[in-house]
Amino acid sequence: MMELLNYPVTTGIIAINILIFALVNLKKLDIEQLGSSYMTTIQNKQVYRVVTSAFTQREVMHLVCNMYSLYNIGCAMEHILYSGLYALCYGLIMIAGGLLSARIHKKEAPFTYSIGASGVICGLLGIYMVIAFTVFGFSGLKSLVPTIVLLVAMTASKKIDSIGHFTGLLVGVLCGIVLVSVFRFG
Repeated sequence: MMELLNYPVTTGIIAINILIFALVNLKKLDIEQLGSSYMTTIQNKQVYRVVTSAFTQREVMHLVCNMYSLYNIGCAMEHILYSGLYALCYGLIMIAGGLLSARIHKKEAPFTYSIGASGVICGLLGIYMVIAFTVFGFSGLKSLVPTIVLLVAMTASKKIDSIGHFTGLLVGVLCGIVLVSVFRFG
């Protein structure tokens, strides 16, 4: 746990998620105040919901899985990109991926609330995949196969916003492509 001190952005994000989780479960905050849907975020122009939804988890397992995943991929990405660039990428994935997800939900589920950090986590995974492929080729992606299989399997659950996962992943891959074209990795 002491190593979290070396990753201030990841540590801060985890702390905010835990705080909001506690406030939601103590009934001080409501999912309907924080969640993002097409109707609330885009139709009602409440774009702040893209940010609040990305820091909101309702159930303990939702929080534990997301924070464990964020700890793993977040610390790795903060180490690779350094704190400032990592925070910028995190914010870009959160906002662009969240808005794209809300927009795609317009037709099928305009009132369904989306919450959780997993869309941004998928975006971080997308950046990691691009960098790993750039540095090591296809062999750099072999270690990610179990994670990718798990991500695809999770999308079968009706409780999971698979669109949010894939829009986050897409934005992350695009960020990764920009990063490898600007910076030298490896």
